[in-house]
Amino acid sequence: MNKNQTTLPLIPYPQQINFLPGSFQWTSKTLISINSNLKEITLFLDSLPDPIRPSITNEEKDSQLKIIIDPFMRNEAYHLSILPDHLELIAAGAHGIFYALQTLLQLILAEHKPEMQLITLPCLQIIDSPRFAWRGLMLDEARHFQGIQTVKDLLDWMACFKLNVFHWHLTEDQGWRIEIKRYPRLIEVGASRSASQISGFLGKKLNAIPHTGFYTQEEIREIVQYAAERHIQIVPEIEMPGHSQAALAAYPALGCTGGPYQVSPHWGIHSDILCPGKPGTTTFLQNVLTEVLELFPGKYIHTGGDEAPKTRWKSCPDCQKLAKESNVTRINDLQTILTNRISNFLNIHGRTLIGWNEMLAEGLDPEAVVQYWVGKEKTLLKHIRSGRKAILSNFSAYYLDHSYEHSPLDKVYQYEPVFSQLESSLYANILGIEAPLWTEFVPNRARLDWQIFPRLLAVAETAWLDPGKKDLTSFHQRLPGLLKQLDAKNIGYALLSDANPPVYQRLSGPLSLVQAGKGQREG
Repeated sequence: MNKNQTTLPLIPYPQQINFLPGSFQWTSKTLISINSNLKEITLFLDSLPDPIRPSITNEEKDSQLKIIIDPFMRNEAYHLSILPDHLELIAAGAHGIFYALQTLLQLILAEHKPEMQLITLPCLQIIDSPRFAWRGLMLDEARHFQGIQTVKDLLDWMACFKLNVFHWHLTEDQGWRIEIKRYPRLIEVGASRSASQISGFLGKKLNAIPHTGFYTQEEIREIVQYAAERHIQIVPEIEMPGHSQAALAAYPALGCTGGPYQVSPHWGIHSDILCPGKPGTTTFLQNVLTEVLELFPGKYIHTGGDEAPKTRWKSCPDCQKLAKESNVTRINDLQTILTNRISNFLNIHGRTLIGWNEMLAEGLDPEAVVQYWVGKEKTLLKHIRSGRKAILSNFSAYYLDHSYEHSPLDKVYQYEPVFSQLESSLYANILGIEAPLWTEFVPNRARLDWQIFPRLLAVAETAWLDPGKKDLTSFHQRLPGLLKQLDAKNIGYALLSDANPPVYQRLSGPLSLVQAGKGQREG
């Protein structure tokens, strides 16, 4: 980034800006045609305050926003020119048009004050495209159900900051949040728990307050459509074989012991997981995924695969029988067998499996995508070098549930997600980055806003802007203008003094991860 040029109030910052002489006067009399790219332009107009919402014309020739389609441009790239008498937008299609309008919207809102009826925009040309194709946020609603309005609000902010993947963690030990019509007990039993753990991860203290919630299939369709209008694909996560006590509580025959099981009020890792040796397990998972595929049209389905202890499998006759029939000597290899069954099922239906990096093993379907969060980088690099695609969600930098003492804003911004050992010729195997929010200690909207913002803005800039163009000083110069937009929507973000605590407070960062509330204030 050229430190001598004017810094525009934009996050993420564009790849290239060329300033031109003059300015454009944006008022309610500015003429905009909505005959083409109706959805993108309508969303843009709906986001503007009434005093500066432009006039609509039915004649495209009169529009002061000229849209030109160039099929030779990259899919999400755009050129945005602000000239004295009109604005010109060039893109290959709807994605680029949408992101250009988000850039224009940020420029307008940064200058706007209540009741202001004229916005002066500097003349310029922006040439822009994203670094990564996968720019994601993950929300865990299995631990704490947040509800449809919170999800829609998050999708709005993701669109604003050009994030395009919403990873939706919908099943866990502590709750099953998606209606599956073939298995009604998943909701009748699995969507409710009797209490929630309020001590740190090393404790067992409960609050004895019941927690419940789930999405109907109709609500799922509504949210998927809402996301699609904002150029966001939703990737649902159905955990298997671990983190599945809610499913086992509903259908105990799917476990090695047959139960009884409960929807767990405790966080952490549980020994009772799905039994791969029982024929009904694969049938159950395929039937569940059949309904999931009907609800989510995107290419990817996440199947978890993390933190699945094999304690029960080692003494389970059904698992032992499967191991013998499959000619495997390690009981752990049964996870690869189960994962490959599901991956093959998804491939037949034109979809691709994603799993956390604990699923990595010799013999794993090469089409399966790995999401890396923690563990041996050498193992991950070996798989990437063999051609496997990867999503990077580094535990130390991108977990939004961590305390600011552990993951301060500046650390998140400065972190470079691509491994230095990875050859540049293999960068194409990195689909992108994603920031997860696990909600063991995020019981409500206030706490959710506090954990996500402003760190999500730092993640968004890393996901979009080339690393050599990132600049922490510039980011801090631009941040207050974007925080004003959060203020306008009553988002309770962490103040910068909290988001970047003093060095002495950061010394307690690692300890905060096992404390009640992960060391954060109560929301």
